[in-house]
Amino acid sequence: MPDTLRILRSRVIPAAGFVHGFPERTGGVSPGPRASLNMGVRWGDDRANVDENRRRLAAAAGYTAEQLQVMRHVHGTNVWTVGEPVGDDAEFDGLVSNQVGPVLSAFAADCVPLLFAEPVARVCGSAHAGWRGTVAGVARNVVARMSALGARPERIRVALGPSIGPCCFEVGSEVVVEFRAALGDLPGLVVPGPDKDHIDLRVALRAMLESTGVLPEHIDDTPPCTRCTPERFFSYRRDGREGGMHMGFIGLCPIPGH
Repeated sequence: MPDTLRILRSRVIPAAGFVHGFPERTGGVSPGPRASLNMGVRWGDDRANVDENRRRLAAAAGYTAEQLQVMRHVHGTNVWTVGEPVGDDAEFDGLVSNQVGPVLSAFAADCVPLLFAEPVARVCGSAHAGWRGTVAGVARNVVARMSALGARPERIRVALGPSIGPCCFEVGSEVVVEFRAALGDLPGLVVPGPDKDHIDLRVALRAMLESTGVLPEHIDDTPPCTRCTPERFFSYRRDGREGGMHMGFIGLCPIPGH
């Protein structure tokens, strides 16, 4: 596998104000099915491998590994404002910050990692959104927490990272019912498949974000499908727990002269 570390960056997040991106799976040291830039430890990779992968990503992106803020994701909707006291067993699927220094993470391996940026108030956020978190409103909660720090929804930019697309996200009828209950008969949400219906998480998240006041043109919601592209991305649906995990990241850049 090529050893070049590649980072996808979004057109809607200003490069001048934010360090951000979504790394592909190459350029790391993890072996086997987790080759090579595995960002997560929960599924069995050696901690030393993951630490080196995170160090390499930080060096390539322009921050230090010590700046990274990591929280355990549980497919929920809790959002942590960086700096607030938390216990050792804290579980958050969203993070927000208005400070220079912290780099927020969002882990995923088919779920959607989201990055949020408000360039005027200088507030950023991240979220992990699987289908449960999407339906329950984790994206809305991040916008609300950012607003509490001075952000305005119409100025917030949101990038959806590599994640399972409607081409591959086959679900049971009970999941379709959950989405219908949350979003109604939303065009494009449910995609008929050969055996079961598919869900388009990007359509659902766009609707959730727009309902908070995020402008349509500020949402970048056309990421590549993780399951379709094994040479570039990990996928839980394809590889199970033998595979690896991705990590979106975002942080505020210092203001020149300050």
